[in-house]
Amino acid sequence: MTTDLAHHLERCGLRVTQPRLTLLEFFAGTGGHFTPEEISERLRASGTPLSIATLYQNLRTFSEHGLIGEMTGPGGEARYDTNLDPHSHLVCLRCGRMVDIVLDLPELGAAAQGRGWAVTRARVDLHGVCPECQTQAAGERRGD
Repeated sequence: MTTDLAHHLERCGLRVTQPRLTLLEFFAGTGGHFTPEEISERLRASGTPLSIATLYQNLRTFSEHGLIGEMTGPGGEARYDTNLDPHSHLVCLRCGRMVDIVLDLPELGAAAQGRGWAVTRARVDLHGVCPECQTQAAGERRGD
């Protein structure tokens, strides 16, 4: 796998370094929307820590080269998304959980084109309360 990841870095015009390979291995083995702090903690727990400066520098580089997506989380924090396919998110207002969903909204594109816009990307995030938080809230109301 490391050889494939090294070739992937080279195809993107990036120098192959151990920190970059470590970070790519992390992203290849996970899915989600991680803050730099969450990534750092998971790497540390797996025995492959990176300095926070190296981590931030490589997250920025990966984002600039399209290897990961950068987004703003529900609390305003930077999060990095491994899903590069066009998608939206369900965002829990209570716990901050984010789940990928695909919305087919052709009328949005048509509306923009009708106004002369050339839309290059779109993102619609739906905010609400996840099933787990709904269950927890119901238990709190009952006094469980």
